[in-house]
Amino acid sequence: MRSDQSAHRRESLTLADGRRLAYTDTGSLDATPVVYCHGAIGTPVDATVDLKTMTDVLGIRYIAPSRPGVGGSDPAPRRTILDFAGDVRQLADALSLERFSVAGVSAGGPYALAVAHRLGHRVDRVAVCSSLSPLCAPHRTPGMRLRIRLALAAVARAPGLCECLGDALLPVAAHHPWLISRVIAAHAAASERERLGSEDERLAASRSFLDAACGGVGGMIADYRTYSADWGFDAAEVRSEVHLWHGLGDPLVPVEHALQLAAALRHCRIFFDPDEGHHFFRSSLGRILGVLIGQEADPGLGVETTIDGVRARIARIGGVGPADRRSAA
Repeated sequence: MRSDQSAHRRESLTLADGRRLAYTDTGSLDATPVVYCHGAIGTPVDATVDLKTMTDVLGIRYIAPSRPGVGGSDPAPRRTILDFAGDVRQLADALSLERFSVAGVSAGGPYALAVAHRLGHRVDRVAVCSSLSPLCAPHRTPGMRLRIRLALAAVARAPGLCECLGDALLPVAAHHPWLISRVIAAHAAASERERLGSEDERLAASRSFLDAACGGVGGMIADYRTYSADWGFDAAEVRSEVHLWHGLGDPLVPVEHALQLAAALRHCRIFFDPDEGHHFFRSSLGRILGVLIGQEADPGLGVETTIDGVRARIARIGGVGPADRRSAA
């Protein structure tokens, strides 16, 4: 019988500078710790779909801090990606985590690598999925859909105006949460839309966004401007083993980013799935975590695990932009 310690807990920590760091903690307190760096819309107030079951089966303690200004964490003006690694260090100390692994998805990828860069002596392995790279700011990514690039460019260039508009629309989203899942599905790969249309996934998506914006959308806008700027470190300096997962059909973070990271990282295992899009992490959470903590070695059939294999697969599906070829060379 599992104890209450294995429940999904929502907690907060007061950091050294007085800021509050909100985080969720799922799984047994004595299980293998994994620190999760969330994507652009934050960590859900409730556990991710199937997360409680996965933490039980895999024996993982899944700790998900919310970045400054997002999901109940206090803002930190003029922060950098590396500054968040300091927040994670304080959280790990408070939870008595001597060593841990790190997972980061999408916008959380740069933060996961920053944690490994700064706290490498405490980080066993890192998994980044659908991650951004230092290739360029997200709104300048070759191959990204024009409407997405224009929206992100507006956030970068007129953050105050976007914050006002976003905050004005929040009550509409709160009263009609289905709109959130519809927007997410509209920007997903075709292969993912049926899965994202399930009731559980729709509920998780709307709760995640509304929780992230509980203090307004300003935190998410500041976060975008932070991870769009210079990282402050070179990916080649990360010495931990990194598992790089990416869907070749990702319309939000095109494969150019993954190829640049694969070329830069010193100790990298790559897992590219031709049938997945940006929501690869949600569909393959158990597999990604199992490989991360060493319980699984084989990622499964259909996943490319070499740069040459990825190149060949991309060529078969129509090729990518010149930035891709430069970074993979």
